[in-house]
Amino acid sequence: MVRAHPFLFLLLLISVVGILAIGVWWVLHKGERLALSEREVLLERGLLAKQRTEIALSSIRSVRITQTLGQRLFDVGNVELFSAGDVAEIAVRNMPRPGRIRAIAAARNLDLLPQR
Repeated sequence: MVRAHPFLFLLLLISVVGILAIGVWWVLHKGERLALSEREVLLERGLLAKQRTEIALSSIRSVRITQTLGQRLFDVGNVELFSAGDVAEIAVRNMPRPGRIRAIAAARNLDLLPQR
């Protein structure tokens, strides 16, 4: 098949690699959940083994949102929540509509850095 139809073989190879890449991405992102309640923020990661991180909304000191040009075009971004210290307690990559987190936190009258 390779010698008889090299273009079709290349197209098939690219399709299979693309489908596998989408499948791996889906599995990795399916196990990640960010939930906001009235009192806390919960980040849960993992499909089989779970990792849970909870932060009280009252202890959040700042929210950092970083976006590349491509992320801004698709309205996604990286969100980091800080409660104390220099290391983010909760960090989520490629989150859709990242401005919602800042708006929700600001609506709860949290002491956040002003948005630029």
